[in-house]
Amino acid sequence: MTAARPARRALPPADRGAALVTGATSGIGRALAVELARRGDDVLVVADRDVEPAVRDLAAHGGAHEGLTVDLATPRGVEATARRARDLGVSTVALNAGVGVHGAFARTPLEDQLRLLDLNVRSVAHLTHLLLPDLLAEGRGRILVTSSVAGEMPAPHFAGYAASKAFLRSFAWSLRGELAGTGVTVTALLPGPTRTPFFREAGMERTHVGRLPKPRAATVARRAVDALLRGNPEVVTGVQGGVMLAAARVLPQPARAAFHGWFYAPVPASLAVAGPSSSPLR
Repeated sequence: MTAARPARRALPPADRGAALVTGATSGIGRALAVELARRGDDVLVVADRDVEPAVRDLAAHGGAHEGLTVDLATPRGVEATARRARDLGVSTVALNAGVGVHGAFARTPLEDQLRLLDLNVRSVAHLTHLLLPDLLAEGRGRILVTSSVAGEMPAPHFAGYAASKAFLRSFAWSLRGELAGTGVTVTALLPGPTRTPFFREAGMERTHVGRLPKPRAATVARRAVDALLRGNPEVVTGVQGGVMLAAARVLPQPARAAFHGWFYAPVPASLAVAGPSSSPLR
């Protein structure tokens, strides 16, 4: 996929900020873009599809928003994103793009697992490395890294995803330690299960986690941006998210793996009609 080439525009006025949100056309990413626009940022929407509708939605909040259609699972897509972010003087970076691959690791396509690692892990490290020098030179900036409570426990049936999210939490905390005193803060977002298209796209609607009631993405985004603006190190969202994090702190590793494996396993057909989450994913 080739990078879009948006028209150049002037940097935002001094009373407005510029924000980059990756994976910003659906789910939590789109909600983050809306929340940042609502609070006065000009948002660069980055995703591999559906960028223009997302940008049009942001117009209701004022400001000058734009989109970039790239494949962040490729170095070329990351580099195009970094160039445009630098052009716009981005000082708020929400690294949210990610994908899940559900199923036994040995039985899922290798190309899907490698793409997951390229998008969820490699693109975050690459893009951060490209953008940090400018943020440090300015002596200000905010970085939000979307990890997940799924990264706190081994996850049979969801091994690559959980491992990628464990990397992201550790990466965010490590960067935060390195950047102390520079004016650049790093916040890790650990959402619990959230009402987004994620579970449908990953083929997980009939799993235990897929059938749970979930908070809306807008609720998660509000809490995330609150934490980001305060410079908090981490924010956990959702009742299930809090429960899972608490369980991860007390259960031994084999029990964590067993519990998490059950969480991502399909609901038995005999129980499928009784599940609590008939509400549609958005």
